[in-house]
Amino acid sequence: MRCPAAGIIVLVCPTSTRTISSLAVRVRRDGPLPIARQIADQLQALIRGGQLGPGDRLPPVRVLAGFLRVNRNTVAKVYAALERAGWVVTTPGRGTYVPLAPPPDGAADLVPLADRLLAEAAARGLSETAVADLVASRASARVEQTGPRVGFVECNPSDLAYFSRQLSARLGSPLEPVLLSELRRAASRLDIVATTLFHVEEVRSILPRHEVVGLMAAPDFQTLDEVGHLPPGSRIALICATQEGVQSKARSIRAVGISRSRLLPATLQQTARLRAVLRRADIVLASPKVLERISDQIPPRVRVIPFASVLGEGAIALLADRIRAWRGRAGRRSGRARRGERS
Repeated sequence: MRCPAAGIIVLVCPTSTRTISSLAVRVRRDGPLPIARQIADQLQALIRGGQLGPGDRLPPVRVLAGFLRVNRNTVAKVYAALERAGWVVTTPGRGTYVPLAPPPDGAADLVPLADRLLAEAAARGLSETAVADLVASRASARVEQTGPRVGFVECNPSDLAYFSRQLSARLGSPLEPVLLSELRRAASRLDIVATTLFHVEEVRSILPRHEVVGLMAAPDFQTLDEVGHLPPGSRIALICATQEGVQSKARSIRAVGISRSRLLPATLQQTARLRAVLRRADIVLASPKVLERISDQIPPRVRVIPFASVLGEGAIALLADRIRAWRGRAGRRSGRARRGERS
């Protein structure tokens, strides 16, 4: 696998070692779509169009990530999503490859139309990149128009911004961040409301007529493992934006063997206690956003460990399923309405 020219990656079929024709796979960091969506769409298009056929192997995650200069996790998540949808298969020893029978997809019937569009664009002096940007922009606009209008709710600005960015990037679609205290005023703008499991009952009580989706935000397990191996007797400051955050993360920390007596919790609002806790602590645990707020208060001798919660693939998939179901219901309602108009 090599890169013979800028923007070209060569793929090799693992079953026959034949070289597949050079394929252009690119990302645009200033484009209208998230990078993961760009990669997934291009790989699907290559499979639909036959440039990647049954048995053809995709580049290893690290190779494609290095070629595109993106994070390995981004490519790994793209491959995982494609495998869930049936576009690729991953097996030990063979890597990730196109299965013998890709999922049925009506988009293959549109390939001749796409070819004619590209030919017409070339006749008008437009490049393939310009056409791709135009189609992506129009597709994004249609997605936004067809809804649903999705909101994500949290009780504090730090967690709200952090989780909203995670969700929007991984869903590949926009959503509206909403503070819990402002939820009633935002209700009329939303069709689906997502929040962490910690707040799901409260959100449902505020919006009983809305579809509310509870998402599990799990602590980062690498951080928990690091905390579990801290020197015995070390005093650990747990700093969060809210008391709810302290309670949630403290449970996880105690679960890895840290006694309650070693834990020194405080919130950003408890200014006097926060100063006292930071003076006593040997180690500070806090989310990256909280660490930005308190960095100038942490003594130089104190060890700092960023401690963030992450939304797992299951949580993202759950919300994506709810969005697809909403669109399906909306499409059926629209179809019935059109039939009623004709009758």
